[in-house]
Amino acid sequence: MNEQQKNEPEKSCSMPDILRKNRLVPVLSAFVRDHPCIVLFIVAFLIYNLNFRNINSADTLGASLLPFVILDTHALWLSVSSPLIQPENIVSFIQVGNNLYPAYPIVTPVLVTPLYIIPYLVMKVLHIPLDMSDSTCFLIVYVMEKIAASVITAAAVAVFYAGLKEIVRERIALITALVLAFGTCMWSINSQALWQHGMIALLFSILFYLVVRNERREEVWIPVLLGICSALLVFTRPADMFLALPVVVYAVFRKTRFFRTWIISAGIAALPFIIYNESVAGTIFGGYSSLLTEFSFGYQTLIHLAGILISPNRGLFVFTPIAILGILGFLRIRSRIKNPALQQVFYSFGIAFVLEVLVYSAFNCWWAGTTYGPRFFAGSLPMIFVLVGIYLDSVSGEKGDDRDKRPNTVKILCLLIGALILWSVFVQVVGAFYYPNGNWNDSPTSFSSGSFATADTSRLWNVTDNQIFRTFSAGPIIINPVSVIQNLQRKNDIVDPATDFSLRMGLDLQDGWGNLEYRDGLPVRSIAQYSSVSIQYMRYSLVENNCTLTLVASGRDAPKTLEIFVNKKYVGSYPVPVQNTEISLPISLKSSLRLGNNLLEFRVPENCTGPVGSGIEDTGCLDIRKITINRVA
Repeated sequence: MNEQQKNEPEKSCSMPDILRKNRLVPVLSAFVRDHPCIVLFIVAFLIYNLNFRNINSADTLGASLLPFVILDTHALWLSVSSPLIQPENIVSFIQVGNNLYPAYPIVTPVLVTPLYIIPYLVMKVLHIPLDMSDSTCFLIVYVMEKIAASVITAAAVAVFYAGLKEIVRERIALITALVLAFGTCMWSINSQALWQHGMIALLFSILFYLVVRNERREEVWIPVLLGICSALLVFTRPADMFLALPVVVYAVFRKTRFFRTWIISAGIAALPFIIYNESVAGTIFGGYSSLLTEFSFGYQTLIHLAGILISPNRGLFVFTPIAILGILGFLRIRSRIKNPALQQVFYSFGIAFVLEVLVYSAFNCWWAGTTYGPRFFAGSLPMIFVLVGIYLDSVSGEKGDDRDKRPNTVKILCLLIGALILWSVFVQVVGAFYYPNGNWNDSPTSFSSGSFATADTSRLWNVTDNQIFRTFSAGPIIINPVSVIQNLQRKNDIVDPATDFSLRMGLDLQDGWGNLEYRDGLPVRSIAQYSSVSIQYMRYSLVENNCTLTLVASGRDAPKTLEIFVNKKYVGSYPVPVQNTEISLPISLKSSLRLGNNLLEFRVPENCTGPVGSGIEDTGCLDIRKITINRVA
């Protein structure tokens, strides 16, 4: 060691030093700084998929199947004999001759078809049939619906942010985009299944971005894209057509050439869907035209209007109270937005929102059926949150302001806004991870059956039996994706491969089970005095499913008694001799896609010589050699 080295103070290698020397950190920091929209998309996409399931409906099944049909047959319809059609998804189609057409607009499944190319090719290479009775095909359809929905919604959030940061400060734009992503039903509805609302939110976000970009710099391709997206928005969900009003206002007050380009592009984009709808349903709006009979105007419209805004079990301002700030943002458009053209556009947001409210208030099924919260507003949320962003920008103070010198009223207002954000996010966490546990929609009585006009909607106003808190109290729905994949080909455990695949994929051994053993070449597991099995019925079903449970058990050293419970209800008591015996019994299972997990419990009242896995002489009360569960047709 030389003299200079001796005189230098010894330096410690701290964690910050290590991070600074690691070249990955500055690279990632630069990427986040330079590409915030991509980072926002990735974060939203990952969080949307943390629950490892979709939350779908019979309404979305057609959209989840059509991309595979397009890639396989290059057609927009299925044969009535298609193996993709099963009893539980036939309600998603309308029959014309020997063909089945999706009952809802096809814009969404057509636009997401490119996302399905790789899984479709993989299925072809691995010879996986396009057959919904095949467990692997079913799982791919199930997973792809969730991936497509979360891609659409995450893209909507990213594009929304790209547009909003052009009119408010970037920090406020980011906060607003995050609240939109995780404090609204963009999370609990749009990202969970292929509803039309998700595509509406994306198309509106694109329209918003194109308008503000055109005000920054005019480009010839912008009116073309505005026209295409406007037409797609209208034909994605005709009931939301008023969301295109701001673009109409913008185009009308632009140069004649701009308007002409916009209207021609919109007409060209709309033409294929007009032809399709006319040929299938005889009207330009296709199957949606039949819903016109469900609209009526009268004194009930005012009650419906109050319901979709403030009812405790569907109200927009109950499930997403932060949206109230949009009203305040509307009042500050003139003071915060100096561009006259954008002022006109943003004022038309208010008109579009009022028209949306009136349309859905006139709908007999104003509560949006079996759902969580205000589903009908799921597509218009980006429009509302542009106004929220304008208000947040107005109350956050100018850049460089000393926060400590702000008036106390502003500080209190900021705390109140923070509380509204926290509640809004909590509600969406419940929707993403807990719903539909608690079965609020159908218990004690369903208001979704029969005629919408005569349904008993009093429960929608019930404060004491609130959907949010009942769902939260019922606990989360836990999905183990590894277990689901393993269960696809489960052949070496006690669960019989003959078990209905829609049950086998979601079947997970819980408490009280011993290690897997092999006796006489057959798999065996012992159980303690209490053991349980979690069952998720993977197929969509409107009603409980009647199933048959069959198991082969033995009492090991002495006869035992096996008591069986399903979802906490006693089913029966069965004697189990020393030798292997088969027990078969009917059970009723709820559909996990709507009602959460099923719990199957085994109890043995007799004492056992040792707990499972203890290594003491006996390792359990009973031996289970086979479990089979199948739905009764």
